[in-house]
Amino acid sequence: MTADIITTTTPTTTPAIEELAALITRLEEVTALVAEEKLGAEVSDEQIADVLYASARLFSAKTDRVGKVAWPIRADALNATETVVLVTALLDAADVNLFDMAIWYRRAE
Repeated sequence: MTADIITTTTPTTTPAIEELAALITRLEEVTALVAEEKLGAEVSDEQIADVLYASARLFSAKTDRVGKVAWPIRADALNATETVVLVTALLDAADVNLFDMAIWYRRAE
């Protein structure tokens, strides 16, 4: 997720959206630095979870308002391993199995 995705997909800009865009830009910069310096293990589980929760809530709130949208992931944003690790962790945390996920798959269509 990048700040320009938020600002280009939002028809009006409010102070809250501008602040969110700035926070996302800064988060991307700091995350890249942490990864580059191989400090990922130093980030608490709670901090990572909070970022994931916020992202999931924003995406869900958007799809609830505008219907199903393609996740705006750039081709180089996540590799297959990162994607599967994230999806598996989210499914496990929510106690959702693949059958349950299939039921919800077309929820916003």
